[in-house]
Amino acid sequence: MKRLIITTLILLIVTVMITVTYFKSLNVPGRLNHQVINTIPSTAALILKFNNDQGFHDIYDSSTIWQTVIGEQNIHELKALQQYVTHNSLLKSVLANQNIYLSLHPQQGDTTDFLITLPAGKQQSANGFKQFLHPGTTNKTSGLVVVNGTTKPTIYSLYLDSVKRNFYFVEKANAVISGSFSLSLVTESAQYSSKKATTIFTLLPEEQTSNSLANLYVNYQQLKPLLNQWYRNHDDPDLVKPLQLLPATAALSLNYKSDALMFNGFTTLKDQQAVSYLNLFQSLKPVVNELKNIFPATTAYSSSFAAEDVTHFEQLLSDWQNKAGLRNSKLALYKKIKSETGVSFEKEFNSLLGHEFAVVTTRFQERLAIIALKNGSNLRPVITNISSMADDGLTGQLNYDRLPFYLLGDAFAFLRRPYFMIVDNYLILANTPIELKNYNDNYLNGRFLSKIDEYNSFDDLLAERCNISFFIHFKNADYVLKNTLKKAFYKNYQQHNGGFKNFYAASYQLTSSDQQFYTAFCAKLNQAGTVQSTIK
Repeated sequence: MKRLIITTLILLIVTVMITVTYFKSLNVPGRLNHQVINTIPSTAALILKFNNDQGFHDIYDSSTIWQTVIGEQNIHELKALQQYVTHNSLLKSVLANQNIYLSLHPQQGDTTDFLITLPAGKQQSANGFKQFLHPGTTNKTSGLVVVNGTTKPTIYSLYLDSVKRNFYFVEKANAVISGSFSLSLVTESAQYSSKKATTIFTLLPEEQTSNSLANLYVNYQQLKPLLNQWYRNHDDPDLVKPLQLLPATAALSLNYKSDALMFNGFTTLKDQQAVSYLNLFQSLKPVVNELKNIFPATTAYSSSFAAEDVTHFEQLLSDWQNKAGLRNSKLALYKKIKSETGVSFEKEFNSLLGHEFAVVTTRFQERLAIIALKNGSNLRPVITNISSMADDGLTGQLNYDRLPFYLLGDAFAFLRRPYFMIVDNYLILANTPIELKNYNDNYLNGRFLSKIDEYNSFDDLLAERCNISFFIHFKNADYVLKNTLKKAFYKNYQQHNGGFKNFYAASYQLTSSDQQFYTAFCAKLNQAGTVQSTIK
């Protein structure tokens, strides 16, 4: 009996060992994706993942969207690389139906480069790639050169005659291949080693990625160094500045549309505490976005914020500001206003604050704050008491510094002692009287984006409700971008056969969901033959 028990135990142990060994040998897609994406240098702000199958290439070749996004020069280079692979039987078999990761990295100087990363895949594919690198003395790969001598891992260059450029690549651990037209980026990739316990991105489930043409991963905190490459002044990209401070990553799936680039998915927050302005909205219910209906027709870009429970928002904002060391200066300001005017302005303002507030930049680089009110008539005497009024009695200037910042948060810090007016149930703030006058003219004459057919066609693609929305109208933004982007990047933006000027508008929306954000990106191409939009 004892011998039978021992024999049974031995068989059980052997079975477990064989089972574990078998499953370890399986190329589990989710685990493989995790291994590959972890080899991409952490400087990546954006990673596009797609499958190298014919279906994707058919859509890619038939649509102008990808050419517009990637740019004419990059398209030529990627086409040259694709053609080389197509005509090389070894590489074609290695790369067929493989997941490819295209990541965007800022580099030294004024350059931003792509890195292509992919697994060699199955053992026979890995062997095929090794045969491509080491074909033997009788069948050398034409144009293949070792760049870094005996240093490991070995970096190779491949000269592509059609574009007169070298493509550099390296084979890393676990048969992962990384390549770029930038030698410095490939060198960075070769030397990069991620901590196994550290996962920058939360990957989409394999079931979801297998049903999607492409996936986009975003590391918000890497947007700042990327945008610093593009803008002359690092403070210029105020449109997406709040996103740069959000400790989070996004995992989005592509929804194919012939005239629009659309991704949706979730933004995963790294820290549940309010460590950035946008964190304040993660637990607040969204509302139907209506404030955009009175954005002027000259809007270049905007940042909009919304919450169903504005009392809860104000409490969250106050707590966050207190933790940031602003409590004493804030209370001193409110106390000063109370002693000099008899007005408890914070209390009065919060009781009349509506569900939406936004910052709008126009094509003339005017910046406005548009704030929804529950009752504009009730706020008028209150705000008049703390302001110096103009002769018209309709506009004035606040007598106290930084009030919008303390009342509404970081997005309104650009307003120090702003001028104001109240139109119907909206409070409009600006740093100059002329900005208020121009907006008032637009308001009285109904010159809004929402009166333009092409804008409404774009708006139909967006979510009706959200907490946070970033919007850009590319034609209106052209003058602003010309004055703020570095020359090389503005030139890329202006490309006729590629470049974002061929898009009409883009939007990035965040909607609170279980302490995270449901996220949607949409960029729509200009309508064919559109020269200038007309207002109804």
